[in-house]
Amino acid sequence: MKPERPIPSKDQARTGAWVAAFLAMVIGCIACITPQAPPGETPESHAVQELSLDGPWHYKTGGLGPENLFDPALSHGDWALMDLPANWYLRGLDHAGVVWFRKTVTLDLPKDALVRLHFEGVDYACDVWINGTWVGHHQGYFAPFAFDVTDRLTQGENLIAVRVNSPNEEYGRQWSLNKRLIKGVLNHHDTRPGGAWSHRGQEKNCGGIWAPVTLRITQKAAITRLAVTPKLTGSGAEARVAIALATPDMEGETVEVLLGITPHTAEGQPKQTVTTRAEFPCTGPALTGHMVLSVPEASLWWPWDLGEPALYRLTATVRQGDTILDTRTETMGFREIQRDPDSGTWFINGRRIFLRGTNYIASQWLSEMTEERLATDLQLMKEAHINAIRVHAHVEPKAFYRLCDEMGLLVWQDMPLQWGYSDDREVAAEAARQAGEMVASLYNHPGIFTWCGHNEPPWDATWMKWKYPNYTPGQNRLLGETVGRALAKADATRPVQKISPTADHPWLGWYSGHWRDYARPTDRALISEYGAQALPARKTLESFLPPDALWPRTREAWDLWAYHNFQERESFEIAKIPRGESIDELIHATQTYQAKLTQLAAESYRRQRFAPVGGIFQFMFVEGWPSMNWAIVDYLRHPKPGYEALKRAYQPLLPSIEMEKETWTESETVTARIWVINDRPEGVPGATLTLALIQGDKILTETRAPVAVDADSAREVTHLSRSGLSAGAYRVEAALLAPDGGVLATNALDFRVEKGDRP
Repeated sequence: MKPERPIPSKDQARTGAWVAAFLAMVIGCIACITPQAPPGETPESHAVQELSLDGPWHYKTGGLGPENLFDPALSHGDWALMDLPANWYLRGLDHAGVVWFRKTVTLDLPKDALVRLHFEGVDYACDVWINGTWVGHHQGYFAPFAFDVTDRLTQGENLIAVRVNSPNEEYGRQWSLNKRLIKGVLNHHDTRPGGAWSHRGQEKNCGGIWAPVTLRITQKAAITRLAVTPKLTGSGAEARVAIALATPDMEGETVEVLLGITPHTAEGQPKQTVTTRAEFPCTGPALTGHMVLSVPEASLWWPWDLGEPALYRLTATVRQGDTILDTRTETMGFREIQRDPDSGTWFINGRRIFLRGTNYIASQWLSEMTEERLATDLQLMKEAHINAIRVHAHVEPKAFYRLCDEMGLLVWQDMPLQWGYSDDREVAAEAARQAGEMVASLYNHPGIFTWCGHNEPPWDATWMKWKYPNYTPGQNRLLGETVGRALAKADATRPVQKISPTADHPWLGWYSGHWRDYARPTDRALISEYGAQALPARKTLESFLPPDALWPRTREAWDLWAYHNFQERESFEIAKIPRGESIDELIHATQTYQAKLTQLAAESYRRQRFAPVGGIFQFMFVEGWPSMNWAIVDYLRHPKPGYEALKRAYQPLLPSIEMEKETWTESETVTARIWVINDRPEGVPGATLTLALIQGDKILTETRAPVAVDADSAREVTHLSRSGLSAGAYRVEAALLAPDGGVLATNALDFRVEKGDRP
């Protein structure tokens, strides 16, 4: 048996970087994909073939010692069956460690076939055997990889065996400070089952063959990478293409590569296909060629609130004479990203943009995130006026990135590095290798605008000295430098953030301070976490809590709530949320607190747009498992009131209401400053601002006045002042109207007046 290795060879890493873009999956039979011929030519003689290996696999849990379960002589007839792809927990297997998978396939291989076995995602480490012969190893849960299995296959029946190992970190007093697995929030986080600081925080392991598996059959050569770098020119754009080929038995021969690019969306120009071709000599088992396609009058990719997200399809076809050897298509967009190093301001296609963002962890078990579920989440984000998503310390399924491209959503992509890791150099080297894989697999997505290496590393997170007795202030500096260099080396076109620092995560009103502290000015250009917890809807709570724990009365019940991520101390001692007398009262109190904190923070930071704030990322959007955490949408995708608060505060055009406090006394004059914030690249001539002070269903005062709405701006335009208000609940409502009277944007802010004199 070939032993498991921590790091694959350079050849394995190179060949495992990309997965074919056209997947024609036919269960149980080979599907043929006939490439489209370049304009003016006829289709050639060969067809690329793909065999989906999705469906039932036999499986058996294994031990850590040597085992020969890859041996074809051993029967797997008594093994259980599991439908793949799937995280095994979702198939009823709650297990950490080794699981063996076996599948028999029958093949009729054509002459000169080159066969590669593709995995789109295996969590965490795996070894693969074909007919009893070891063919390769891979480590890391998120990256696609492939092995050349041509010489291991036979005509007829073949046995594929995969040993997957998804272990827990070794438990110890400080295991979470010295992690070795590069899994980010999927094995240590306060939104995981059990939370971050419990001995149960690694339960419900996310291991498995969680993404599709295919056999891809080409002729003699295979495209292993197709990287497209967009470059804007004065009259159009260029697609600068790097194509990597596996050519194992072609030394001394020549291949021709044809490139064609055509609009993928209705916005793309020009409508005709632009083509070019080049020949490359084969000097060994692999080659990389570089080509350039010029696209006149190319349409640019824009975030949804600045324009249309125009996309293009780039197809590469490799051939010899009339025979197509391989073909591959990638979707890309023409856009450029910059960040001003002094101000921290972000620019896309030369235009500055204010980032209205959220943090996203779709699920603890990524295989459950179908394209439909991802699209639901992303549509909810767009409806809340979000234009940027931080994929928080993990990597999402590939459909997520394609949907973001299509919907015009920007993506901040984190490496899966969360808090503390071992300072062993081999851990840093492995993290750097996986960083290269992450960039390679996601490189062509125009929506990705930045890479980030590490979230709150120990050397930056001084709060860890209260958590860990052996905390050292310099821990993981080497890791951060190594990963940062790897990201910059892999992609020179996007800004790289080595870390997301704690200074950018204020957490006022939750871990420290008061929620009203968000009204104070900040000196940070980027706020990448802010928020508060809120309980989900009662029906959602009832779906995962037993009846006797729905309204906790015992320590055991509160411990169960903590397992589901509820933070008791922060809720009641720091936020001072009233417990109430029933679960319904507590749900209302937590949701009200989250909503008002979210609105205040978002509007306060937006009033400081580019002075100095250039972007904000609420934490977080959805609950990734049945839990009660910081999300504004619960696990069953029911929006909380915090969602509506964010939706209101994130309107690109916003009449913002600034009050110095939430509660006034009868002797005070209530005052509010009214701002107009416009993230759009165009102004609104002839706009009108309406302002109303309301108590119950009675309008106390109402004003209406013309207002200048400049493009890309934020400024105070008027104020409200009212004395003599009696005790009670009040609301200020503001609206911006178009010249024809149509409503452009609305906002509201609640406050109270209490009896007594000024405190």
